[in-house]
Amino acid sequence: MDYPKFEKVDDHTIRIINEKADEVSLNSLLENKKQLEEKKAQIEEVLKNIDKILDNATQLGIIPEEKKEE
Repeated sequence: MDYPKFEKVDDHTIRIINEKADEVSLNSLLENKKQLEEKKAQIEEVLKNIDKILDNATQLGIIPEEKKEE
């Protein structure tokens, strides 16, 4: 049997079956998804800004220091 499996509990709840059944309201899942999408957008923006900074550093001839082995 492949896990996870999903079943409809009622019009507002989905049952997620792993080794045990968890009932989660659809509203909770939607809110969690919304929060994660917002965080994903923030992370993508930060990564884009870091890439710009790294590109500018490269253009200025700035390179990272060599790591010292201990």
